[in-house]
Amino acid sequence: MLGVSPLLGFAAGYMVLVIASIKGRGALESIAYMIAVYAVLSVSIGGFVGALVDLTSWNDVRTLVYIYMSMTIAGLMKETGLLDSIVKGASAVGRRFSFAAVPAMIGLLPMPGGALVSAVAMKRKYMDEARLNPEWATFINHWFRHVWVPSWPLFQSIVITSSVFRIDPSLLVLHTWPITVLAILAGALVSYPLLRRVNGRGGGSRAGDMVRGAWPFILLAVLVFGFRLSLLYALSLTIVLLVVWTRPSYRACVGALKFASNYKIYVILLEALLFKNLLVESGAPREMMTTFLSRNIYVGLLVYLVPFVLGLSAGGENFFAATAMPLLKDVISAGSAINWDLMLLAYAGGYLGVMASPVHLCIVFTSDYYNAKMATALALVLAAIAVTTALLYAFITLI
Repeated sequence: MLGVSPLLGFAAGYMVLVIASIKGRGALESIAYMIAVYAVLSVSIGGFVGALVDLTSWNDVRTLVYIYMSMTIAGLMKETGLLDSIVKGASAVGRRFSFAAVPAMIGLLPMPGGALVSAVAMKRKYMDEARLNPEWATFINHWFRHVWVPSWPLFQSIVITSSVFRIDPSLLVLHTWPITVLAILAGALVSYPLLRRVNGRGGGSRAGDMVRGAWPFILLAVLVFGFRLSLLYALSLTIVLLVVWTRPSYRACVGALKFASNYKIYVILLEALLFKNLLVESGAPREMMTTFLSRNIYVGLLVYLVPFVLGLSAGGENFFAATAMPLLKDVISAGSAINWDLMLLAYAGGYLGVMASPVHLCIVFTSDYYNAKMATALALVLAAIAVTTALLYAFITLI
């Protein structure tokens, strides 16, 4: 360890990842470079060992389990044609509509690395039919997969933020939903120059096929949020019912398990988890918060930047809610009175920071699956973040 500030170490690691990606390195290799730079600059030997040990904690192990089970469901849906039904049903409304609608529909069910499911479903539509380049396909899939984070009460960040401010999640959503609308608009504006050249006419399928093909996701939502089953049990039961209902052939089962067992997914996942653990062990979140809070910064900018940087560093929407929101509670609220403009800025900051994180599993997995340069995909994400932020400022100022 060279004793460099964790904040500077993170910035240096992020830049190395971007440069490696621009040079054509894949996600697995680029993240490895980022980890190496950060570890050398800002992590002690004890901290590195602690980060490795934390990989064996249930919190990290269950993420691996969830990813494997989610990928098994995706593989079975792919092999049995259910993913094709979702895509064809959305395409019946319009081809451009399907580009955003399929990731968004799958995004209604929060699960780790869920954008890989929509990436698999949309690969032929993006690559073969529309001939999008890998970076644009990665951006569209990643961006629209997450547009519901500010307005869907099933996301952990909504639940955690509601708990911090001691309000009902429905009340929070009643005030944060504009972020979703603005994010959809921003994604459409950034994508429009490319997508206007794509034939927008729908296909011959029926729109109802989209819902019929998505029944495993609907079932998961019912089990988790209706029957309050743990995600582990809900995923297990969904796999069993999916096999019973679709009766896949032996070849289809092998294909699904082969898809779910791609070693690169789990190496990349372990890298992302290790980097998250290194940040915690080195005290990066604490330093980031202290740095911003000690500066004489305009309060609106402060409540946006603190969650943004924490979301950027960890790549998890639950992380910014659990760390930044308690810290900003007294700034955003006075007793039971909440300044909803500041809440909008804080939640948008955390949400958008997560979207640009180099260890956000969704963009990492999607860029790897599409063989995209992650730096270019992140640049498109940053463009959409800039548009969303500008629209949000205008919304708060004018409304």
